[in-house]
Amino acid sequence: MVSMVSITFGYILAEILSETNLIKLIGDRTSGIAKLGIHPALTPIPALYLVSPRVAHANASALLKEGLIEPTDLYIAILASNLSLRVMYIYRYYLPVLLPLLGIITLYFIGLRILFDFILAFVVLMIGRRRYRGVDTNSNKRIKPDFSGKALKNGLIKGLKASLNFALRFTPLFMLVVFMLDSGISDSLALSPLLKKLDLDSLAITYITTAIFSPRAAYGIAKVMLSYNYPMRKVLGCMFLGNGLFILLNESWARILPFYSGIYPREVALRLLFLQAGLSSLYNILLAITLLKL
Repeated sequence: MVSMVSITFGYILAEILSETNLIKLIGDRTSGIAKLGIHPALTPIPALYLVSPRVAHANASALLKEGLIEPTDLYIAILASNLSLRVMYIYRYYLPVLLPLLGIITLYFIGLRILFDFILAFVVLMIGRRRYRGVDTNSNKRIKPDFSGKALKNGLIKGLKASLNFALRFTPLFMLVVFMLDSGISDSLALSPLLKKLDLDSLAITYITTAIFSPRAAYGIAKVMLSYNYPMRKVLGCMFLGNGLFILLNESWARILPFYSGIYPREVALRLLFLQAGLSSLYNILLAITLLKL
């Protein structure tokens, strides 16, 4: 479930950052990133992803609505920022939680996941470098933060208005998701015949079916698999397959699509969903099949 409190906070924070000129200050300090292949107006996005991806999307959405960027600029910046998101996952979750639980297999898991983010970032940044060739990335304006009561008030009001607009667009789709979960439709979608063709035993299938609904809960089963001396490649294969199916059958439509639909125009939301969730799930599933068939 996407927390409306969290979304509202993200909108308010994004608007306050904008009204107080802090987002411009971050953009000025990160303007050199534009030379790598990111639109000059979107250079704060990778840094914001390290703190809160929702704040990053709120800022990008505002720029898109104001006509300061095009959808393609958005796609390039967001896909390139996935590397920042992976770094956030590493220091917030993988190293403090997963490493003590699964040991060295965590390092292989991190390495193979971040490989995809590196490749994706490299490709989109190459596209961006050609797209923004000759664009001036330097600002001659001296930016000063504005912490006046008026700026803070404007940021609060704009943030509340933006979150209300989000709620009006988000609620209908979210109610559909709730209906699908309650009616059991999502359960039938999760029963993939793919599992029966990969020579998986009952414990491996239990891991994958659990991971479809909660990868973090499934990691405990991975610990059990290691205690039963399962080959590392098989455990990794199950982990990647579970993550890929989780993104495809759960996260993409239950969390990502409602959020994107509430913050971006429909066409942009659908394309961004495919680029973010579709490519990631495809990589995870293909890598899993490769590992399991070795």
